Amino acid sequence: MKVYVLRLGHRINRDQRISTHVALTARAFGAEGIYFDKFDKSLFESVKKVVERWGGNFFIETAEWRNLLKTFDGLKIHLTMYGTPLPEKLDEIKKAEKILVVVGSEKVPKEVYELCDMNISIGLQPHSEVAALAVFLYLVLNKVFTIEFKDAKIKVIPCERGKKVLKLE
Repeated sequence: MKVYVLRLGHRINRDQRISTHVALTARAFGAEGIYFDKFDKSLFESVKKVVERWGGNFFIETAEWRNLLKTFDGLKIHLTMYGTPLPEKLDEIKKAEKILVVVGSEKVPKEVYELCDMNISIGLQPHSEVAALAVFLYLVLNKVFTIEFKDAKIKVIPCERGKKVLKLE
């Protein structure tokens, strides 16, 4: 299964940190790449530097969201606290070969709800889009602890205390 993320409504002056976390979470939890509806040079460069050091083929690029939602050849899922609870649709979602997960920042246009195949909630209370994406990817892909990036320049060595990082270059 391949999962892609669409970040909607990135506000350059306001959402830099949270949007970076959305992208890093997407990468760390196994997504193939992320699309933004707005170009933010600083954010894009930051994410590309992480990919360069930590490895992988994760991409970050811009896309016009309506066109992407209309042309994406796969299951389109909008994460929203107003949707069907994830456990009710998890088995169906896991059958998909290709998924585009939409996470918003500012108010999401009604059209997104209509263009997506599913509107899925991670919880029924206000919460972070980073948390929602992490929970979704963990339950759908379940590979956050097994991902190995062969081209990584550094790697974390799990340990109970302290920090161990192996330099691979």
